[in-house]
Amino acid sequence: MENYYSKPFHELQGLDEIRLGKVDTGLGIGVEAFDNHIKWKQGQFNMVNGHDNVGKTDVLLWYFVCMSKLHGKKHLIYSSENTVRSQVFKIFNFWTGRRLDKDYTIDDKGFQHTLNEISDYFEFIPNNKRYTAYDILDLASKKHHDGLLVDPFNSLMVETSNKHQEDYDICANLRIFGEQNNTNVFVNAHLVTQAARNRYPKDHIYEGHLSAPEKADTEGGQKFANRADDFWTIHRMTQHSERWNIGELHVRKVKETITGGCVTPRDKPIELRWVNHCAYFINNENPLEKTYDKEAEQLDLIPKTKEHETMSKMSYGVHEEDDLPF
Repeated sequence: MENYYSKPFHELQGLDEIRLGKVDTGLGIGVEAFDNHIKWKQGQFNMVNGHDNVGKTDVLLWYFVCMSKLHGKKHLIYSSENTVRSQVFKIFNFWTGRRLDKDYTIDDKGFQHTLNEISDYFEFIPNNKRYTAYDILDLASKKHHDGLLVDPFNSLMVETSNKHQEDYDICANLRIFGEQNNTNVFVNAHLVTQAARNRYPKDHIYEGHLSAPEKADTEGGQKFANRADDFWTIHRMTQHSERWNIGELHVRKVKETITGGCVTPRDKPIELRWVNHCAYFINNENPLEKTYDKEAEQLDLIPKTKEHETMSKMSYGVHEEDDLPF
């Protein structure tokens, strides 16, 4: 008769690792202020929320680039609100630490080399049609990737009339998918309308500016935080005259701290200083700085695809004084 039960003794190996201090922690990016709170852990389900236009997708793409260049991780991305071209543009800038539109205007060979390298680590689900969550999981299951990004959750098609229960079921299945396929799953989510009205109060140093949302401000409520292993909030005061380029990464939940990571203090998020649309600095450290001069692993050139040639004009939030030509 099949045994459906698990006993404490069955966890002997895992418990022994804990007892002897031999538990493998997740992967970091080499910056202490970041790694103390965030670790890349295969098989996890991670939720991310934040206001519109604060750089949620940018931060996640940058983090994926860090994991690719530092640890060889490969990723699959579905982003319904950003063209593939716009995402590759951002990834290219983070990958090289240089601006594609300014530093590669005559460097055809460098452009092709970099695009070839990125193609080894990133694949995209085109957003020319709508998908359900199960469509995304079906596509993701056809080929292994270390990381999967669904961006945003709110754009996925609904299959039943009970949206609340369906959201719970989808989150459960995303988590199971991550565990079974050893994939680190990230899901980006929009906020409820009320969150956009939450401002810093009178006499606060940031009076009048949007405050960072809470877990429960996610559209659909607290259930997403309930299901997630880790939960981040990404925030930026886009209209602040001095802090417009400072991204705040609030780690709201870390379910398993024994493998590394912990929440950030409420008033001390990880600060990511955005520089020239191509790098994030944490305490004046750029974790990708030493990767820029590495030789390309593949020297064969690849032509631009039709997809790159015909993509519609990208959507990209910029500071009013920036001269990004899009």
